[in-house]
Amino acid sequence: MSYTSYSDARMSHSFHSNPRKSLRSPERELAFRKEQIATTKRSLILKPQGDARSAMSYKITDSDDTLEFTVTGRKYGDRSCREFRDSSGLPFFELHTAGLSIFSSRWYITLPGGGDVKVAKAGPQVSWNGSVMKFTFQNMAAADTKREEDKELTLSVAKYGVALSFFDIVDNDRRIAEVRESIQHNDKLNLRRSSRAQGHRPTLELTVMPGVDASLVAAIAVILSDWYFGSN
Repeated sequence: MSYTSYSDARMSHSFHSNPRKSLRSPERELAFRKEQIATTKRSLILKPQGDARSAMSYKITDSDDTLEFTVTGRKYGDRSCREFRDSSGLPFFELHTAGLSIFSSRWYITLPGGGDVKVAKAGPQVSWNGSVMKFTFQNMAAADTKREEDKELTLSVAKYGVALSFFDIVDNDRRIAEVRESIQHNDKLNLRRSSRAQGHRPTLELTVMPGVDASLVAAIAVILSDWYFGSN
């Protein structure tokens, strides 16, 4: 089975009979970087730039087009990973890809200078409720808590939509963020599945609820863009 046909078969199934979770803040803060925790509901725009060897492969802005984060190409410079940086160029974390095929794709995140210590990992998931990915991470917002169950958490990502795709990021019974293809910010929407193989990467809109680290949601959005829309 080809990459495109498998990807379409896997990602386009939608469980419309299952109601979406309500959009609300998590019961406790969720973060890689505590300084990036949203205090109000935030809207961000993820815009593809360049290619896999570009100094900037994605940029993430707020709704006023103010730069929030940049993401380097996967093979930029001497690194074989994506580097996330804030608007000043300060490195936040690195996104690595493992697996030789779409069937075995896995992702993990390390901190700058942190060696091989993984602070997050993600992988495909197929379940009855429409979840297509699980994302497990070390919750830096809970570093000082005594509740061990809050220190490592797993989020699920559910896929909805057919012509236009949107993804819910779910924490237990709450939709704490969402990622969707943008109608407003795309010059030409990628409505035909046959064009997916051409590497079209649409602009994505991100919604981040209060109590959630915006850079964490941005990392999930980049994984989805690379995985689902076939970035090269």
